[in-house]
Amino acid sequence: MNHIGEKLIHYIMSISFQERKKKALEKYRKEVNRLEDIADDEVDFEYINLKSKYEHKKNILFIFILTIIICILMNVWKYFFNIIEKIIQLTVNQGIEIAIAKVLFIGTITIIVFITILTFFVIQSYVKQMHEIYMELLIVEEIKKKQNK
Repeated sequence: MNHIGEKLIHYIMSISFQERKKKALEKYRKEVNRLEDIADDEVDFEYINLKSKYEHKKNILFIFILTIIICILMNVWKYFFNIIEKIIQLTVNQGIEIAIAKVLFIGTITIIVFITILTFFVIQSYVKQMHEIYMELLIVEEIKKKQNK
């Protein structure tokens, strides 16, 4: 039982701010040591590679968000609401059972919510990846400054 308690405490501590900061510092030190041990041209290559990867991700994110904004401005959701309206009209006009209409309504709403949540998580994941790349880029820039001195 004590073993499970230790694992639980370890898990809780691993998500605490101090633990995350400590792990990030360890990762930083390892990356700095790795970059200090390689040649100048390899550091330049790392810099160029990270810079191009970051710019590419930034451009893709911009295009993705621009596409979302265009979809919102063009009332894409209007089509989903038209589907819901047709379901209600079918229920009233065709005499379809209310249970079937409820299932169709709930299914449509579920799809709308799923697409919205999926879009949010894709953007959040992409921004997190960009943040990590930017951090690596800053580390490489620091190493380049040290090597130039």
